[in-house]
Amino acid sequence: MIVSVLLVAIICLGVYIASHRLDGVRLVVAFAVLGAGGLIVIAPSFASAAAAALGVGRGTDLLLYVVTLTGVFIAAHFYFRSERQARQIAVLVRELALLRGELAAHSATHLAPAASREEISR
Repeated sequence: MIVSVLLVAIICLGVYIASHRLDGVRLVVAFAVLGAGGLIVIAPSFASAAAAALGVGRGTDLLLYVVTLTGVFIAAHFYFRSERQARQIAVLVRELALLRGELAAHSATHLAPAASREEISR
């Protein structure tokens, strides 16, 4: 029963990932992870065999290590993405401020106030 639920969850996650138009490398990595997860759900002995090959005591320990490292990688990825976006926003705000200043200066020098226009027309 639990195997069926986990497989359905993995399939749903795969559909969700595929619907987000990932580029080539990210899509391959995502489906490789999903495939590995499906394999471990179907045959848990593969996790134990991989753990033994890597010198880790049990398959569950190996999974814990992999999940922990993946979490750290994801956190670092989002941190660096956030920093990059903050720098991009700062550049855009500076450019917008300069453009608004130029527009205000241009408007002040080239457009006469309403009172001055009335005096000119007399």
